[in-house]
Amino acid sequence: MKRTSRRGFLAAGAGLGVAATLGAAGIRGGMLLTPGAPGRVLPSAVPPPPAFQATLPVPAVLAPVRSDAEADYYEIVQQETNLEILPGLRTSAWTYGGSFPGPTILARSGRRSVVRHRNELPHPVVVHLHGGHTPADNDGYPMDVILPRGATAAADAHHHDSTGAGYTIVHGERDYHYPNNQRAATLWYHDHRHGFTGPAVWRGLAGFHLITDDEEAALGLPTGDRDIPLLVADRSFAEDGSFAYPQADPALRAPGVIDAYMNGVLGDVLLVNGAPWPRLEVDPLRYRFRLLNGSNARRYRLALDPPPPGGGGFLQIGSDGGLLERPVAHDAIDLSPGERIDLVLDFARYRPGTRVRMRNEFGAGRTAEVMRFDLTGSARRDDTTVPERLSRIATLDANAAVAVRTFHFQLREHGWAINGKLYAPGEPLARPKLGTIEIWRFLTDFHHPVHVHLDPFQVIGRNNRSPGRFDAGWKDTVDLRPAEAVEVAVRFTDHPGPFMLHCHNLEHEDMAMMADFVTE
Repeated sequence: MKRTSRRGFLAAGAGLGVAATLGAAGIRGGMLLTPGAPGRVLPSAVPPPPAFQATLPVPAVLAPVRSDAEADYYEIVQQETNLEILPGLRTSAWTYGGSFPGPTILARSGRRSVVRHRNELPHPVVVHLHGGHTPADNDGYPMDVILPRGATAAADAHHHDSTGAGYTIVHGERDYHYPNNQRAATLWYHDHRHGFTGPAVWRGLAGFHLITDDEEAALGLPTGDRDIPLLVADRSFAEDGSFAYPQADPALRAPGVIDAYMNGVLGDVLLVNGAPWPRLEVDPLRYRFRLLNGSNARRYRLALDPPPPGGGGFLQIGSDGGLLERPVAHDAIDLSPGERIDLVLDFARYRPGTRVRMRNEFGAGRTAEVMRFDLTGSARRDDTTVPERLSRIATLDANAAVAVRTFHFQLREHGWAINGKLYAPGEPLARPKLGTIEIWRFLTDFHHPVHVHLDPFQVIGRNNRSPGRFDAGWKDTVDLRPAEAVEVAVRFTDHPGPFMLHCHNLEHEDMAMMADFVTE
């Protein structure tokens, strides 16, 4: 294989005709993309509620229905549920267990979780554990569907664009086996059905899966009710309170959105854990927040207003794949769809009674606000700490790479493509060998958050420079801006079979910006 030099590749982002591609896509999508807004806003038909009136909900931790020496067993029913998201209105949501987000699964590293999903929705579903080191037959391959109870593959052919050959199609329910053989990390589970991930997640199919381990537990970080997952997502609403989404075929018989929204769908109501612009009362203590961008397409730049004295209010302790080696202080945090950042906020740095807003600097108008922290109570001793050393991360040696692969994320005439190809199930673009290091090079035209299944990677270069401020640690999703080039080192282990590489802008994903790779 002929290898382009790292310097040559990383300098290529501005020189491969991407300007022409941007122009074509901008015209087709009705707008050119700006640094923080990859998509078009879908206006709600109902006035948004006042900010900071709702109390932040925290997803319930799901109790296992039984346990044995090796595993914990869970059951989740996927069902339509009427939720009060906007005051005085009911929203028919697709839910895991009746809530949005779904219940949190709390797992232990090395201890297996078995999750039985029962499909009582009117459409097929697939469940993907995002960030999970999971065998191929449990990873949520987009063709491995759970049909609604009582359906038949023939009767539901319009839901599924394959004959089923080589894929697992089950009726009613399916058990997903997750080994959890990985370090402590903030993962999430969501729908992953081919062509329909965008509308399914938009309607509510998302939840947290948290893995803990001894290393993390020994650090003295905030725990219990001061360890809070935050799923940040934008949505739009119809006049009756239902979710509005610009699906090209409202009956969900054909994938994709109408042309004006092919660059990505942006909502005009920001939800945190399913509540619009909520508030949270906090004590003058340290809190751990596990931030997840659960939006279809919206990117966020999150900042605190007012910042604490001296700045650096966000103390990042982890990324997609778990703890960083050392904590990193930020004044603002960028987060693209699918990414997670674990951070600690020390509210003792503020005066009692302060109201601290979390703002979105990529937003405008109401989407510039996210939530508010209301500081209550008086100063007291904090029994938590953030050590200067959090973990040790072994660096993947790029010089030991056995292969270098390039993936171009580009707009083509009939959809979003990788290396010029629209997604074709069963036609892998790569066959990496288990246990070996490879260099994967991502080149983009627009904003594309690139997600790789099975194993996390390490970012080793961005635009002929060092990795960015938010590239540290183990990543499974990396944010690429227009005309950008990124190199990552990856090593797949343990599990042979077909896995996915795709854009996590869900409208791009549904319109064919995915590829298979097969580990051998």
